This record gives sequence, C-alpha cells and structure tokens, in this order.
Amino acid sequence: MNIFSLVIRAVPNHLEEVKTAVLAVQGVELHLEHEGRLIITIEDVPGVRSSDLLKQIQEIPHVASATLAYEYCDEEMPPPLSMQSKKSEERSS
Repeated sequence: MNIFSLVIRAVPNHLEEVKTAVLAVQGVELHLEHEGRLIITIEDVPGVRSSDLLKQIQEIPHVASATLAYEYCDEEMPPPLSMQSKKSEERSS
C-alpha cells in the first residue's frame, strides 16, 4: 500500500474548478482547503502507479503547483547494499 500527500495551489479564482477535478481523481481524499490551497491524500489505486496519479493532478487546468508533502510505502524493501555485503561476508566466514 502506498499513500502520499500533496499540497495543491490553484490559480486565483479557479479553486472550485481545481477542487472538483482533483476530487474526481480515483483514490483522492480532501483534508484541508485554505487560501487557494488544497491538502489531499491519495491512496493506491489497483493497476495505477502513484506517479501517474501525481502527473494526472499536475495536468489539471488551473493547478499552479502540486507539491509532494509526504509518502508512505509499506512494501518490504531489501536491505541496503552495504548490509547485504556484510551478511554475505558473515555467511562465508
């Protein structure tokens, strides 16, 4: 599961249009609307990469900026290469 948070700034006088378009993106939840900015989270959508969702939001008309504020991934990652080489050295000893 991946969850990420964005701060979206709308072009002045277009916040409602941007908000409507952003909320139409699958997996989006709006948390705060303040002074031309939206704070949203996006949760993984099966079969869609997170980067594609971010790009989709950035391409919405009247989005001045969409900044990644937080990202969480609970998939298990392999240990760093430095740790892998230490483990292989320990096994060969």
